[in-house]
Amino acid sequence: MNKVSSAYHGWWVVFCAFAIALYGWGLGFYGLSLYLVALHKAHGWSPATISSAITFYYVVGAFLVMQVGDVILKRGARLVVIGGAALMGVGVLALTVIDRPWQLYLAFLLMIPGWAAMGGGSINTIIAQWFNRRRGLAASLALNGATCGGLLFAPAFAWAIDTMGFARAGTMAVAFVLLTLWPLAAVVLRPRRADEHDAGDETAAAHDGGGEPMSRAALLRQPRYLTMLGAFSLGLLAQISFIAHQVAFLEPTLGLKGAGWAVSLTSVSALAGRLIIGMVIDRVDRRAASAAVLCVQVASMVVLLSSTSIAALYLGCVLFGFGVGNLITLPGLIVQQEFPRRDFARAVSLNVAINQLVAATGPYILGVLHDISGSYRTSLMVCLGLQAAAAVLVLWRPAAEVRDA
Repeated sequence: MNKVSSAYHGWWVVFCAFAIALYGWGLGFYGLSLYLVALHKAHGWSPATISSAITFYYVVGAFLVMQVGDVILKRGARLVVIGGAALMGVGVLALTVIDRPWQLYLAFLLMIPGWAAMGGGSINTIIAQWFNRRRGLAASLALNGATCGGLLFAPAFAWAIDTMGFARAGTMAVAFVLLTLWPLAAVVLRPRRADEHDAGDETAAAHDGGGEPMSRAALLRQPRYLTMLGAFSLGLLAQISFIAHQVAFLEPTLGLKGAGWAVSLTSVSALAGRLIIGMVIDRVDRRAASAAVLCVQVASMVVLLSSTSIAALYLGCVLFGFGVGNLITLPGLIVQQEFPRRDFARAVSLNVAINQLVAATGPYILGVLHDISGSYRTSLMVCLGLQAAAAVLVLWRPAAEVRDA
């Protein structure tokens, strides 16, 4: 008898994926700004020196992210996550003991496979193995772990670094992650049995299409894939750029504490936004929903540009937060609607990798624009334009090309 009850193991997989995202983003994304500050204080290295290694981390990491979906399908999620978490931990520990700038690159080389194994491409692939009809809800719940990585894990890690020092805090954080994630992944991330299905997914395998997945080159020749890829690359370029400069933009008006509260409000709004979209996304057009999310972020830029009042700045951050997180959830759901199941892991991993490559340039570009213009107004106008272009592009639905034989 098919197992479609509330005891369906897939929901345990969602819980495990939430933990993976919590720790992955906590150590491998939000943690980067903490490492920059800690290393600058410990060694006096300039932010530019440390930031160049962080750019290396993102650029090189993108090429591993491209592969992660295929590796999970071949080797299994359990091995990938356990191994990736170990390498992430070793890399973080290496950062606490290095004493030369060039060693930053070695530490980040260790962390890169961990980021690939615990990032968006990996989590989308894991969820796709267990859910079809309710994949939007499952993915949204799982990827809320990423938001909580910034809302909960990173502040706790920052407190520990400030209280105990970088070396001790890093050791404790890594030990906590491995001691909690390893047993969870070992037990939960098993292969799905043939008789296990979420409610309504019993016939999903019949629509798999069979055959080998489309090559990456073939995917990049698909017009529908390109419009989706282009839209989310532009949207995430604007999003990551604003997040990187958010405190610097807000601090002159709100003060440092007020800017900190605005960042927290952004994170809370991101959590709420992903939950709201997750509850409806399986019943609506996903490209239209993506355009709507991007339009909310356009509205946030309009608010931030139109007024410098405290209330307007907080409102703009709340509106912006609604889209944060949804832009990493929605591409996989569009791929699910428009491509066969056999292509999902490769298509999603390629999208995450290219988005990462494009977005990595954003903070630098906005910084240059600020230095040239003397304010963040031009930078925010560029973000607005990128988000508006993304909202239009994601609605473009060219006919699919014939798949390569």
